[in-house]
Amino acid sequence: MNDPELVDVAVLALAQSTASTIYGMYDIFRGAGRDWGFIVSGTPGPELFQPRVVAAQAGPMVIGNGVPIVPECDLAKCGVPDVICISEVLIPPGEPLAGRFDVELEWLRHCYDAGSTIATVCSGAMLLAEAGLLKGREATTHWAYCDVMANRYEDI
Repeated sequence: MNDPELVDVAVLALAQSTASTIYGMYDIFRGAGRDWGFIVSGTPGPELFQPRVVAAQAGPMVIGNGVPIVPECDLAKCGVPDVICISEVLIPPGEPLAGRFDVELEWLRHCYDAGSTIATVCSGAMLLAEAGLLKGREATTHWAYCDVMANRYEDI
């Protein structure tokens, strides 16, 4: 179970993600607070976040570049985290997303409605757009996806 003193952060892993973005985000949250204390005093500071790698299904999975990972929790059991981070989506920009990430999109909508803060890196913004969570907002994405986002989601 999660420590209620720490901010619960779910890093969403997709088969189309890369380990560097998933674990880069994970590492940043794991070290927040802790690393600074270590650097300035030689003693780890207090942990501030409790990151978890989550995925649609439990069990080992192979993600982008053939890297095997084991998410800590599946979406049905991880509850509503305080923060959700979405890594990039390694899909050619013109390919449709419809029907590809239904479980993840439903979970994102549910968590957003329940109060989660959601952030993405790179092309992960395409998932938020597909979920309808960017309607009427400004958004950024990887330069290779800008035209697709502008054309596919005209209300963003």
